Amino acid sequence: MNLQRVAWIALIYFFARSIRVAISQLSNLWPLLVVFFTAGAELRGLILLGVAIVVPTFLLVFTVLSWWFFRYALNEHSLHVREGIIWRKQLTLDFARIQQADVREPWYFRPFKLAILGVESAGSDSKEVQIAGLSTPAAYRMKEKMLAETAIDTDVSEGLEAQQHTAQASTRHIFSLPVTEVARYGLIYNPVLLLLPILAYPLGQANVVDDYVMPYLNPLLDSLERFQADESLWLTIAIIALLSLAIVVGLSVLLAIIRFYGYQLTAQGSRYHAKMGLISVTSRSFQYVRLQRVVLQQGFIALWLRRFSLRINQSGQGRQQQQTDKVFFVPVLNAERQQQLATELQLETPTWQGFHWASTLLPWLMTTLFITLAVALISQFSWTAIGYALTISAIAGVPIQWQMWRKRAFFLGDYWLATRHGLFGQQQRFIPSVKIQQVTLQQGPWLRLWGSAKLHVYSAAGRETIAWLPYAQIKTLQQQLLQRSTDFKGRWM
Repeated sequence: MNLQRVAWIALIYFFARSIRVAISQLSNLWPLLVVFFTAGAELRGLILLGVAIVVPTFLLVFTVLSWWFFRYALNEHSLHVREGIIWRKQLTLDFARIQQADVREPWYFRPFKLAILGVESAGSDSKEVQIAGLSTPAAYRMKEKMLAETAIDTDVSEGLEAQQHTAQASTRHIFSLPVTEVARYGLIYNPVLLLLPILAYPLGQANVVDDYVMPYLNPLLDSLERFQADESLWLTIAIIALLSLAIVVGLSVLLAIIRFYGYQLTAQGSRYHAKMGLISVTSRSFQYVRLQRVVLQQGFIALWLRRFSLRINQSGQGRQQQQTDKVFFVPVLNAERQQQLATELQLETPTWQGFHWASTLLPWLMTTLFITLAVALISQFSWTAIGYALTISAIAGVPIQWQMWRKRAFFLGDYWLATRHGLFGQQQRFIPSVKIQQVTLQQGPWLRLWGSAKLHVYSAAGRETIAWLPYAQIKTLQQQLLQRSTDFKGRWM
């Protein structure tokens, strides 16, 4: 087996990886901070000097040695990777177990026409390998070889797998996302707004607000007291607020365009490919036979824009792995593209069935009591505040719980089990019913009081719960799902 070394320019990648490893290990060095803060000024200076010299030197040496000892080889049936400086680790991934292979062309590799090949295996002991510094054509060739179509049992004559296997092997273009649609994703999922509360805490702890913000804010507050009736002042404040909001939204849209620019979705037989990126280019694919769950997501802004996002989970990609850089992801879909992709994936049009209205009682009661208790503690048990909190939370909770109950539903079709939930928007999850691994029926005292039960459905992508249906219906549903899983003779991953 002829193991190869990646290009020397991959030292950039290994250096960045070394920094990530160092940061992840910082939590183990917290005890040293006690020594640092209790030491004298001279000793602290020596410690800082040592850190300034030792840490960069260690990172550089570790980077070079990591690159030097990293080797890989590809044969007809498997990928071999060997790495490690002191403790050597050799990993072999059979092509049959590789469920995803992605090619990324980061901005620092593109001038050198290099790429990173990411390989993820299936199963409970799933492994992820990153081979950085490959030539871009070689990375794509290796990806194609790993994800080459495997034979599917010809005795399978029905079901989703057989239908997809009969598809044409030629590459076909499904759709592209124009930049206007990608910009809508930036409006729908705004990461800049999510960063604001995260940054607020460290800024507050570092006295940034007191030292730099308050000196400018205090005169403004004084001006507000003196000129409350000055319309021009309020107009200025409104303009500043709108400009700040526009900047935040603009940054979010820019990030979305950088990440998903030129999004193209193609298919070759039962293998689907997505390519995207403005500065760094990413190519991601999945095989239909490995599909474990399809998730359609629609938030409040997406509801207003009439758009959905779609995520496809494969084996081992449950709720604990929801990141869009780990799953096959379509950022934004209008009604036409959603229907087109649903046809490609052979998703059935759901006929949703709702649940018993009593499912809203306990959440409504618990939410009302929690809000009332919080107000009671804050107000030092003022009966007036408690009364207002109890009344307002109880009344406001009714339409909220009603809306959530109205959105909560399930569907069982010929091939798919689907669930739906949400408040203003919604999330729909579709699971191939033949790939369900375990079905558990439960009926606690509260459910028994209403003659209902719940069903926990486990698949390779995680768990779904169907609750508040009549016991007899839940029991029948359990038997149907178990029978489908037993009768299915095709591949499920």
